[in-house]
Amino acid sequence: MIKITLKNSYEIFSCPLPTQDLALNTNNRNDAIEADHIKYGPLNLNDEEYWEDLAEHWKTDVSVAKKSLCGNCAAFDISPQMKECMPGSVQKDGVLGYCWMHKFKCHSARTCYTWAAGGPIEENDVSTEWAEKNEEQLSEKKDDRCTRIAKSKYEEWPSAYASGAVVRCRDGKIWKDLKEEEIIEMIEEELEAMLDEKKKKRKKKKAGTESSKESSLRDWFGRKGAPGKKGGWVDCNTCRKDKKTGRKKCKPCGRQKGEKRAKYPSCRPTPGACGESGRGKSWGKKSAKGKK
Repeated sequence: MIKITLKNSYEIFSCPLPTQDLALNTNNRNDAIEADHIKYGPLNLNDEEYWEDLAEHWKTDVSVAKKSLCGNCAAFDISPQMKECMPGSVQKDGVLGYCWMHKFKCHSARTCYTWAAGGPIEENDVSTEWAEKNEEQLSEKKDDRCTRIAKSKYEEWPSAYASGAVVRCRDGKIWKDLKEEEIIEMIEEELEAMLDEKKKKRKKKKAGTESSKESSLRDWFGRKGAPGKKGGWVDCNTCRKDKKTGRKKCKPCGRQKGEKRAKYPSCRPTPGACGESGRGKSWGKKSAKGKK
C-alpha cells in the first residue's frame, strides 16, 4: 500500500511508487547506473576511477567533482514528508533521499552526470511541487507508444513492473524496433484468443432442451409461451415479429375448433425456443426429403 502524508488540511502527498516497491526502485536505480548519460555511482565511495571519469566529463578536477553530490542536488528530496516514505533512511555515511529526476532512492554521498545545483529539497511545499510536476509529466505521456505496448504485454495495469518497463522504453532500452502496427496486431491476437475462449465455454442450445425441463403435463401446460392467459406451447409456423414491440409473437400450439392453418403445427414451449438449433429451418415440412 502506498503511504500518504498530510501536507495541510486540504492536500495529501502520496509517496512515489519506487519508495514503496523494491523491485521498481532497484530497476530504476540499475538503469541509472548503466545509462551512459547518468552513470549513478560510485558503488564504492572510495572508487577514485569513478571520480576521475566524472571530473573529466564535467571538465573540472576531482576535488570539485566530489563536492557535487546527490546530497546537494536540486532533485534530491529529503523533506519531512519524503522521509516518512522511506523508513530507516539515515545511514552511517549519509542519508537516503528520493531522486525526482531518475525515480529511485539515492544516497546523499553519491552522484551522477545529470547533477544540478540548488538542493537538497528540504521543505514539504517544494517536495509537493516536484510531485505535481511529475504527475503532469506522467499524464502527458500516459497514452504514448511505450504505454500502449506495456498495456498489451502486461496482464495487470497499472503495476510496478509495467511502469518500470514504460520508463525503460522511453529511455530507448527496450522495444526500440516495435512498431505501432505490431502493437495493434498483438492486441487483436489477444482479443481473438479471448473470444475463442468464450466460445468454448458457451454451450449451444439444442432443440428440445426446453421441453426436457418438463416433468409432467402440468409443467407442459404451465409454460407461458402462448399469448393470453392460456399459456402452453406455441406453433412455430405462426411466429411473426410484432412491429410495435419488435418481439416474436406466435399463436398457441393447439388450434381452435374450426381453425385452419397452412401448415401442420410445429410446437415448442416458447417463441424463443423456435429459434433453437435443430429443425428450426424446416418447421412444418412433412419430410426431410431434399435436405443436404
